[in-house]
Amino acid sequence: MMDKAKGEKNVAVNGNTKPWLQVLKFLTFVFALWIILPLTAFGGENTAPVAVPTDYSQKQNWLALPTGSQSIDVFFVYPTTYNYNSKSQPPLTSTWSKGWNQSLAQAYIDPVIKWQVASKIGVFAKAGVNIYIPYYQQSSGLDVLNSVLWLNTPQFAGSANKALQVAYTDISNAFDYYMAHYNKAANGQRRPFILAGHSQGADMLLYLLENKFRDPALRKLLVVAYVIGWSVTSDDMKNFPDSLALVGICRDKTDTGCIVTYNTQQTPGDWSQVPAGLRGKMELVRKNAYSVNPLTWVATDPGAIESKTAPATANLGAVFYKGSLPGADPAIFKLQPDGSYTYEVKNYIGARSNNGALVIDPAALPAPASYQNFFAPYNTLPGWYHGYDYSFFYRNIEQNVIDRIKAYRTRH
Repeated sequence: MMDKAKGEKNVAVNGNTKPWLQVLKFLTFVFALWIILPLTAFGGENTAPVAVPTDYSQKQNWLALPTGSQSIDVFFVYPTTYNYNSKSQPPLTSTWSKGWNQSLAQAYIDPVIKWQVASKIGVFAKAGVNIYIPYYQQSSGLDVLNSVLWLNTPQFAGSANKALQVAYTDISNAFDYYMAHYNKAANGQRRPFILAGHSQGADMLLYLLENKFRDPALRKLLVVAYVIGWSVTSDDMKNFPDSLALVGICRDKTDTGCIVTYNTQQTPGDWSQVPAGLRGKMELVRKNAYSVNPLTWVATDPGAIESKTAPATANLGAVFYKGSLPGADPAIFKLQPDGSYTYEVKNYIGARSNNGALVIDPAALPAPASYQNFFAPYNTLPGWYHGYDYSFFYRNIEQNVIDRIKAYRTRH
């Protein structure tokens, strides 16, 4: 459980200090991603979730637990893949129950977790790193959204707050265990590390940066934090001047010890500014958000517009893993040496940061990797492309990992 006395931030969602997460459906599986849920402090009867924190001394609670043979680590947190199934279980109520969070037993056999991880961590392969990935008791995304953002079920807000606390407690504990037991080279020295995640995972990394990176020793070890698929805002910086603000936003492709953040969509601005004709419940750019364009690695401040659109020629390659283009001919996916099936498009799409959003033109997405062939809801709701934040700019991220590690080594 998060303890203010220990510097950990309480993570509730029915106030006004910080927005959170959003939801989507993935292929035939239904999974949730996260959006702008306001975060405040827990209070009253909702302060103590009846859930057992995950024991990270147990190896089965790590999806990936390498030997540490490489000189750089990656601590990766996957996005939400869990929604509560009321058809097979009692309905959720205003009293928190275990159904609000995915159990570890469910996580172990969740195929979407493994797909999400495989389709994203490949960006680190060429850099030669150790990738640590904890399982965690993620929150039921759709139910949390309905309770605290859309207010369809506001009577469940207290339970939703507890569910978020359970999830973050696990990630906090996993990072602490990783630092205490795995982040050491053979000579006893600490290894530099990268933080990386997407959607809910990215937001949880933001919490880690806010809560734990007051420690200058941790900041010194941070190569870069890829907080992709979640906004980092000027309000966040103001609220955490002695941690998050000291980490800051990456300003070019070789900055280190800083944050890369962006969210891909068709229109500029935060979710409330999306034109009504394009707006769904799932846009997730937060107000006063920074945006780092993965084609230029230029940071754009809240409310600002990047000087020009980076052309598609700056896109080193989009990579789509099998299953990410269900409307296309499956034969386009080719077997790779690691056993995965992928489809790659060089010079796929250009992009421009505009008022917190990474803006693309969906009409320019080339077939067969056009939005009509995306998985739901992106194939029917043009306007936002959260599920493809890594895929669209895959090779650029891959090269950037290499560039930042090289820059970090030069400076340290």
